[in-house]
Amino acid sequence: MPNTLGLDEDLEPVEVVSDLERIFDVKVSNEEAERVLTVGEFHDLLLSKIPPNETDRKCASAMTFYRLRGALRRLGYGHDLIPAFDMRILERGGTKSNLKRFEEESGLYLPKAELSRGGCVAALCFFFVVLAGVFPLQPGIPSALLGSLFGLVAGGIIMEIDPGKLPINCTTLADFTKETTALNYGSLIKMGARHSCEDIWENLVAVLSRYGYQLPKSEITRETYFLHSQLKKNAAA
Repeated sequence: MPNTLGLDEDLEPVEVVSDLERIFDVKVSNEEAERVLTVGEFHDLLLSKIPPNETDRKCASAMTFYRLRGALRRLGYGHDLIPAFDMRILERGGTKSNLKRFEEESGLYLPKAELSRGGCVAALCFFFVVLAGVFPLQPGIPSALLGSLFGLVAGGIIMEIDPGKLPINCTTLADFTKETTALNYGSLIKMGARHSCEDIWENLVAVLSRYGYQLPKSEITRETYFLHSQLKKNAAA
């Protein structure tokens, strides 16, 4: 299996760097991004911007938990908010709208809602309708082009009106806290959270595993390349 994340699409590396900047609350210049080829090199870059500090500092997860719990209470979701609290209560009345209010109240970036079961069914129905060619084609317009345009419009409509659901790994307050901590890691550090070299590495790998189509989280190492093309280039050299 190639030791690369395979982020070779035109906009993908830009989006990944942008996400990493937000999550770690750092700025990465174009020159720095161009010099970074492997995950290990990016980790070293992060350490230069966020020096480890484990002395007399707070736990990032605990900081997130208390902040989320306070926001939930202010939004009227009760007071018995233990780590096992069922966060699927946010799916009542519209997950996306509830998460928006929750995000504003907590002041944290929160996990995004996923397409609900009904939304997935609707998306599949539109896909098969287009595939089957039920809609008549206009003269002179290739069927593939018309199908693509219809699919884009239909997909946008479905995503807009679908109420959404929580990610499967965010159903309890403990799980939701873990994901939210990862999304706000840099901000939490600036608020006093302790952070070691290992903590920064674990969070970096957790973020990159969402993009790594060819490697699972357990196989991302310091030698893992961001781009498959760069790995091939270095191998040839």
